[in-house]
Amino acid sequence: MNLETFRRQAGHDFGQADIASLAENLRDLRVSGGDVKPEEQLLNAQHLADSRHNYLRIANDPHVVGGVFVEDGQCLVWGFNRSDVLKPVTLRLVIDGTTVFERTTSPEAVMPIHSTGHQLSAHRQMGLGIDGASAAAGPFAGQDLWPDAETREDLANFVIGLGASARDARLHHLVWHEIPNVTRRLETSDEPAARWRASVYTRYMANRLGLQGKLSGGQSVANWIVSEVFEDWYKRQVFCLTDEIHTLLSEPVMNRRVMKHEISLTLFAFWRRHYPHIDIFTEEGLRLVQYKFATAPFISDKNNVKLVSDGLRRSLSAPADMYRNRELPWSWYWLFLLEDQGLGNRMREEGFARLTSFKEVALDVTQPDRLSFAPHVWRAYWGAGGTGDFTRFDLALISILADTPSPERAIAERGAEFWRERLRHDVYERIPELAVLSAAGRVEGLPPAVQDAVPRCDLVIIGHANETGVGRNLSMFVEALSSFNPLVFNADDGACVNPDAGYNPAVGVRARVVLLCVNADRAPEMIARFAGICEDAHIIGFYLWESDRPPANHTLGALAVDEIWTPSNYVAEAYRKITPVPVTVVDKGLHTPLAYVPFLDRFRHDPSEFIFLTAAEFGSSIVRKNPLDVVKAFQRAFDGSDLNVRLLIKIREVNPGHWSNIDSYWEEIEERIASDDRITIVEGNLTPEEYWTLLWTVDAMVSLHRSEGFGYVIADAMFAEKAVVVSDYSGSQDFCDVDNAFLVPVQQTPAPPESLASRGYIGQWGIPDVEAAARAMYEAAEDADLRAVRAKAGQERVVQKYDFANWTGAVGARIAERIERVRQKQDAAPGEPAASADVAADAQS
Repeated sequence: MNLETFRRQAGHDFGQADIASLAENLRDLRVSGGDVKPEEQLLNAQHLADSRHNYLRIANDPHVVGGVFVEDGQCLVWGFNRSDVLKPVTLRLVIDGTTVFERTTSPEAVMPIHSTGHQLSAHRQMGLGIDGASAAAGPFAGQDLWPDAETREDLANFVIGLGASARDARLHHLVWHEIPNVTRRLETSDEPAARWRASVYTRYMANRLGLQGKLSGGQSVANWIVSEVFEDWYKRQVFCLTDEIHTLLSEPVMNRRVMKHEISLTLFAFWRRHYPHIDIFTEEGLRLVQYKFATAPFISDKNNVKLVSDGLRRSLSAPADMYRNRELPWSWYWLFLLEDQGLGNRMREEGFARLTSFKEVALDVTQPDRLSFAPHVWRAYWGAGGTGDFTRFDLALISILADTPSPERAIAERGAEFWRERLRHDVYERIPELAVLSAAGRVEGLPPAVQDAVPRCDLVIIGHANETGVGRNLSMFVEALSSFNPLVFNADDGACVNPDAGYNPAVGVRARVVLLCVNADRAPEMIARFAGICEDAHIIGFYLWESDRPPANHTLGALAVDEIWTPSNYVAEAYRKITPVPVTVVDKGLHTPLAYVPFLDRFRHDPSEFIFLTAAEFGSSIVRKNPLDVVKAFQRAFDGSDLNVRLLIKIREVNPGHWSNIDSYWEEIEERIASDDRITIVEGNLTPEEYWTLLWTVDAMVSLHRSEGFGYVIADAMFAEKAVVVSDYSGSQDFCDVDNAFLVPVQQTPAPPESLASRGYIGQWGIPDVEAAARAMYEAAEDADLRAVRAKAGQERVVQKYDFANWTGAVGARIAERIERVRQKQDAAPGEPAASADVAADAQS
């Protein structure tokens, strides 16, 4: 709605005949010698004037009828003799005892309405007399609320935008700040309570964010959160204020017997970090630190506003001493804020205080959860006073709508009933929350339509939008579940990958089902980062891990979701050891390989050579991928052999400084291959076409992994009908057996935590038998018939088990069922948590 529409929305519905123009028209008609009889004209004029609003009126006298109109501030009087409209009457207008107008009408000239020449202005009493009959009107203050036309236009635009902005602000608050379900998830634990121990989520975040030191008590937790978490943009994004953390941070730093004013651990840590030069032990110094704290950037993130205690709000909302006795006093908050903005000199201007308080009160009532430090008297001022029919807030809106400095004059011209209807139609029906400031009525609570308008999305998928294995998981699910039109978010930067799907970041969205394609150690971080999205959702974690027991930092992620999906039985069994949450094996979906592209084949040098391929990544733990044992087995198998063989080691980036290069693991590989020209390192990122050309080119794939959650490259090679020499252990066992692969036995042994960037016990993994691997590689190269049989069987197995179309149907059916169950819950009990026990109970269906 634009400014002109706002002011003139009703058109003729809210119009009134221009009485002065009517008088002129009647006179012109009489002078022109029109055919209408004078008596008929006068009767029509009487009826019209009598039916319109009169500021002052004589209506009950048996002999005369008449009144006073106000047009453009000027008083106009009219009157008739009831028994004979052609009979002249004497009109008299008296202001505060002084006659300002007196005239006898001239009906024969058809002039029933007369301009008095008096501008309506402040008075104690106005009287109208007609042939001895009289009527009086009470005082008229004539106060100008918004004298400046530019101010009225600014306020009109403010009110126009208030409806949409208030709605968006309410929805944003509902989505991103009201997150009790998420905060409960993040503190899920089977540990017994212990007062001296930091909460589960606090310890998780400290570990996740690499805290160097120990959280030994409440003050150390507060210091860490204020000094490190709140000062780093990324850490703030992935942090969520749980009830446990809030309770701890809100504890007083000193006993009330020692300090007059309560100072929380958080406020004290904030002061020590940023403003130690301010004397916090004085009343004014404390208020200044409170102001700095309340306006710090981190307060607006998620539900951090809870850190602003009621006591702090009262302190900053209290009228500042030097303005306490003003009609519209300034609070301490506004004193500090305006001084910061260089506007302190305007605080003594009555108009500036009126303008500021009007906007703040309007924002406060339309955004009830807004952090506000307005003095309480501001709302009382605007919600009362005014006239008998209108509050000051009503009058302020009338001034804006009528585009006049004086709302009382507008009321005098059109009447109270006209403006009540105009306010209702143009303002209070559009922004019902404002009605609490009107004399017309009150609206309590949030309109149901707003609650119902919270944007909802059936499915949100969160994962790593990159070219790694976990990135491939994201793209796999996004493609398979595209029929649900999911919103997709990048776990690395928080961005919506497909905003065209209808995502409005200014408001956010509540999901019915959230699918997390991240590792379990990142899941709580993602739930916190996307707290508004996850609040009402049934959350599914699609997890992988590469030992037979996930580390301790996966526990919260395994408990905070409603169910866990895994791509293999190995991963499923690992997570069942640490969580009672339902765990389901859903496999993966594999596409038909891309075609071989000859000009991209830079890998084969001789058509007769037999090429083995192994793949490794430092980021996935170079020790776990174990290319060193492949090199050893290759050299043992073909030492002195006449077979024309080669080994390609595909690696994204050689990084000897990586954490996984334990005990110079990579350096030993380089030393072994330095004098063996049959072994080549293929370094760099490959396009999908190059990747599949590489798989088509080689003759066999070797994976002597110590553990795999699934084994993408193994499955891809089998899909391309290549022989695989593979460790008989972990995720690859779901699709590799003696009939379709060259299996290498392993010796299970405790997995070193540092090899998987972990701490504490992480169970076991398998050390492949290098001698057995050498024999298997030789057999694969030497026995073409056996190799072909197993390669064919391997292709049939992965096609049957991981066909993308079949997998899409199966996983889509699961998601559809979850969405429908959540929707039924929401429909049955709006506002209740969507993730429920019966959904989880059917998680393995």
